[in-house]
Amino acid sequence: MNPKVEQLLISALHKLEPDGRPIPHNCLQSALSKTLRTLIPAPYQSPWMEWEYGTWIGSFAGFDEVGRQLGEANVLPEWMATPLKDSWRPFKGPGVRSGHPFNVDAMHEMLHCWEDLLLDAATLRAMYCHHHHREGRLSAKDLYLITTVAVSIPSFLLRRGDAPTANGALPRRAAAAFKVIGGMYAATNRMMSQRHPMLTQAELNIDEFLQYLEDERLLLSPESRACAAPVKMIRQIVGTVIDPGSDQPVHEGLPHLGSDAERAFAYGTLCARVDLGVLLHWRSLKHCLHPLLQHPDTPPAVRDALLQERELGIEDNTPLRAYGEVAQHLLALFESTEPEQAFMAALPLLEPEAQDISVETIGANCYRIETAMRTFARQQQSSLDQLLQRESPQLLEDAWSPAPGSIFLKDLFKADPRLAVSL
Repeated sequence: MNPKVEQLLISALHKLEPDGRPIPHNCLQSALSKTLRTLIPAPYQSPWMEWEYGTWIGSFAGFDEVGRQLGEANVLPEWMATPLKDSWRPFKGPGVRSGHPFNVDAMHEMLHCWEDLLLDAATLRAMYCHHHHREGRLSAKDLYLITTVAVSIPSFLLRRGDAPTANGALPRRAAAAFKVIGGMYAATNRMMSQRHPMLTQAELNIDEFLQYLEDERLLLSPESRACAAPVKMIRQIVGTVIDPGSDQPVHEGLPHLGSDAERAFAYGTLCARVDLGVLLHWRSLKHCLHPLLQHPDTPPAVRDALLQERELGIEDNTPLRAYGEVAQHLLALFESTEPEQAFMAALPLLEPEAQDISVETIGANCYRIETAMRTFARQQQSSLDQLLQRESPQLLEDAWSPAPGSIFLKDLFKADPRLAVSL
């Protein structure tokens, strides 16, 4: 969608109170929102959702069986949000959330499903430990993989080709897990983007993890809406996922998946591996593009694009090899990593950042990374389609990959044709 059109829709449909609470739509806004949802596919309907958005943001606009959106007030794109007439109150607990509004009705929905959520969390832990031969207290990298599976369950239900769940019929239990366990996913996903040292520790310290949530302000939305869960509940759900000794009857968990539980688990695991590839793609592009900031003849539009794209992380001083080390640490859990290892072998993980280098050479290096990403995307998309039992449009060898870094690079090549000499 054209950015100007999207901003126009956001200004028309995403109204907020001064404290960040969303304002429910009036009649005209409701009619416009309904029409747009009919005409414009939601992110989860894209054949490349796992690459373009990831299963977390990609599912935000979906509705569960009680009429709530998975992303609640945080749906992206913002104009797809349909605010409910919920009650809000100031959060009275300690920390960064104090005084910020939280959604009372959304909290009641979580409380309604709480015992089921604990059972499903324990079931996911049991499945993970069985598949990866893990025992004892788990680590941050384990938490990242388990929570990725949890937030991938709604997209699996919506996107499977053999028995798709209709939008508006997602089980409230799956939606509740998406929101609650999704908080832990958001935290570990942030760690991945930072190459946080907690990811390489043998066990996760819950107190350190809770402090990380505070320090990174992950219990507040960008508009300063507060997560409603008290610290006691957050500690309980984290402990259920990472600590052994649960007396939960895990064979009774995840009933909404039925006989597809193993397939959904495999899909969520593959989504984590796709996310890792997308992150390495961004960081490798940053590694190659950073010298453009020192070039005196870099066009202002190119310089601005490099500085404004948050996912590129152009000002991140962490060396690329550090992200490669974390990736290898994570991939060591899997029996077969051929697509990832071939992809990583094509990345400049051990190359020092060049200083005096021509724009044409920078473009050639970026295009080499893009070519590797195309091969990786074709391989992993084939596996995704097999698990979902659906067919996606064919990814041709000379087509740009569906990863967001590829779209960014394609636009950058247009902005400075010197970069595209190698095409």
